[in-house]
Amino acid sequence: MRIAGVRLQPPVARLLADILEGAGFGDTSAKITEAIRLKVTVEAPLTADDYQAVLDVLNRTCPPTLYRLHRELLDDQRYIRRVTGA
Repeated sequence: MRIAGVRLQPPVARLLADILEGAGFGDTSAKITEAIRLKVTVEAPLTADDYQAVLDVLNRTCPPTLYRLHRELLDDQRYIRRVTGA
């Protein structure tokens, strides 16, 4: 599956889902778990709030296997802030 354009293999996506679940983001974790179960190969069906939850969790703790995703989400966030002036 892909999240923010970053390809995640199922073990890495499961790690992310586990981290999200442990941090209290059960809904986002469930969406990722379901995408793994369905073997989604395109962008995972996540909302803006889900992306923010992933970013919040990875800001606190980011295993090396999720570094590229974390960096991409930070870059996306910077771009949105620059474009919107937020």
